[in-house]
Amino acid sequence: MVAVGNPAFVIGSLLGSAIGNSARRRQAARDAQARWMVDGPGEVTITRQKLHFASSAGGLDLDWKALSTIDLVSVATFQTSFVNTRGQQVNTMVHTPWASLAFAVAAITAFPAHPRLLSGGWLPPGFEQKCARFGRPCRPAATLAVSQ
Repeated sequence: MVAVGNPAFVIGSLLGSAIGNSARRRQAARDAQARWMVDGPGEVTITRQKLHFASSAGGLDLDWKALSTIDLVSVATFQTSFVNTRGQQVNTMVHTPWASLAFAVAAITAFPAHPRLLSGGWLPPGFEQKCARFGRPCRPAATLAVSQ
């Protein structure tokens, strides 16, 4: 910026410009922050190969073998990352009552050594004991396999 005039005008112009630049930098920093955006409700289909989410806003196909990471954030939410068709790393969170199932299928398929899978940490507390009481013992996750 170039300002010509009396000293008060020049100082005021430079100060105004500096304040404006500072505000734009702060806004640009806020805009650059990663943030979660809600896609809205939809339908989830889980197969041995992928999860498909369909909503009025669009769709999402998560091919298990194309995932970079996956973790179970809560009983009803899993978080994953993958590289999209434009070569960008994308993080996504899916909130569904089927989150544990999606995590287990994805981990067995693409991350068989995932610590949460091997430890049983993806199961609700007391799940294995309940199964045993009903005569249906759980198989250890290490012995699970998804046949292609």
